[in-house]
Amino acid sequence: MPNAPRLLPLTVAMGVLVWIIATSGGKHVLVKEWLGEAYDSHAEHFLRGDVGVDAGAISSEAMIVNGKVRMYFGPFPAFVRIPLNFIYPLGRGRWSRVSGFLAGTIGLFAFSGLIASSLLKSPLSVPARRLLGNALVVGFVLGSPFLFLLGNLSIYNEGIIWGLAWSLTALFFAGLSRNAEGRALTYSLIAFSLSSSFALLSRVTFGAPLVMIAPFLALRIRREGRLADFAALFLLLAAGLLFYLLLNYAKFGSFTGATYDFYINPVHREFAHKHGIFNLTRIPYSFADYFSLVPPSLHLHPPFLRVDRHALPNYAPFSLPLSEVFLSVPWCSSWIIVGAIMGIVCLVLPGRTDYLQRWTALALFAQFVCILSYFALAQRYAADLYPFLIFCVVVFLGAGGIVLLRLRYLLVGLIAVSIIINSLATAYWLASDSNLPLETRTFWGIIASKQSRSIK
Repeated sequence: MPNAPRLLPLTVAMGVLVWIIATSGGKHVLVKEWLGEAYDSHAEHFLRGDVGVDAGAISSEAMIVNGKVRMYFGPFPAFVRIPLNFIYPLGRGRWSRVSGFLAGTIGLFAFSGLIASSLLKSPLSVPARRLLGNALVVGFVLGSPFLFLLGNLSIYNEGIIWGLAWSLTALFFAGLSRNAEGRALTYSLIAFSLSSSFALLSRVTFGAPLVMIAPFLALRIRREGRLADFAALFLLLAAGLLFYLLLNYAKFGSFTGATYDFYINPVHREFAHKHGIFNLTRIPYSFADYFSLVPPSLHLHPPFLRVDRHALPNYAPFSLPLSEVFLSVPWCSSWIIVGAIMGIVCLVLPGRTDYLQRWTALALFAQFVCILSYFALAQRYAADLYPFLIFCVVVFLGAGGIVLLRLRYLLVGLIAVSIIINSLATAYWLASDSNLPLETRTFWGIIASKQSRSIK
């Protein structure tokens, strides 16, 4: 493709940066992250034909079902541990950073592929495509919650970064299948199906929209070779969905697993039992928090920006009185807000997009609404908002026409601003969190030019 922007060199370079971020400078690879050992224990139980986990490994995040210890986190990171522990048994309990690096690299290349393929349809010149495409790749790594997830690979973030990575990968292959024929179409459908299954097993909120997208991909399958393409699309996805449902039933006695009745934390357990895990009445409050225009605190000394948890109104319907959204999406990723708004306009206007793009946007929007209705607020949950936002940006790049031509420099400028704000705020937060390993706090403390202290 002669007009395709050359994003591969920078993407590879950013992959090196992903390694540096995930390993706190590139030197601290095998480090015990918070509850990271739970995935190793879960993997060992799987190999013994059991769905449990050791109580000491899961600790404060355990669920007790009929006297047996269970974990509610998706099993995919546990599957990653199986070959790693086989190759190097001494690494047991310390694979979180390797796992996060692998997930981050997959997500980075998937995002780069989405951007490159969408820019092919834009009216921009080849140099302009290269400039904007490379800026977007850098913005994804440094101007989004991706940076925070990579910098803190605790049990909470590891599954999320895998879910995000596989979600973007599935969207990339779904896009390829739109114009593919013959064997290329079959391979694209297989890759979409496999990626969707992995997303579902990493974190259900990322996988569920992809299951909704699959039937609409099937509508594009032509009569020739229909049986093979249907098998390519649904066989692996059905296997992943069936495994997910049966695993939930084996763990919790229900196919969805959407319950906190067995959670050992009484605050969340009682709140979820009384008010529900998901409730649409929370959406206005969550939206106001995740998309707040209140800027981070500005100071004259490095890192110049300070962020912290903040109190919620007494009437806010959440399980905790505090929000851990230390940097809202408009300040973290202003570029994606502008691009997503323009992408939504393209989706609404007739003739700009097809039914598959519109349905994909609706399915991802369901994930967007789902996380806004959740009973807690945290920076890591913001990642669930990004598949929808990223897809809308991708739509804008391909269908924006003359508007994209006029806004390209604005997007590049907003990416630069987002990188500065998000990097400084994330550095301050990670350097200050006493729950993180010393290696993490030291690395980010150097970036933030400050001594580590605990966030109150």
